[in-house]
Amino acid sequence: MALFAAGIAMGLAGACMWAWAVHSGQFRDLETTKGQLFWPDLAPPPDLAPRVPVQTQASESPEKV
Repeated sequence: MALFAAGIAMGLAGACMWAWAVHSGQFRDLETTKGQLFWPDLAPPPDLAPRVPVQTQASESPEKV
């Protein structure tokens, strides 16, 4: 029974980590990360890598006075 509970707890922890990573934007621009991990000598330097703009929720536009 303890192994079953431990397995459920680890599964929930993994799901929470995945949800956090998606929410915080950790899964954006995976192709650049893949290149840096598997082919570091071919990856562009960090200052030349294309930056993906972070989309934020725009608040309502201010009313014109």
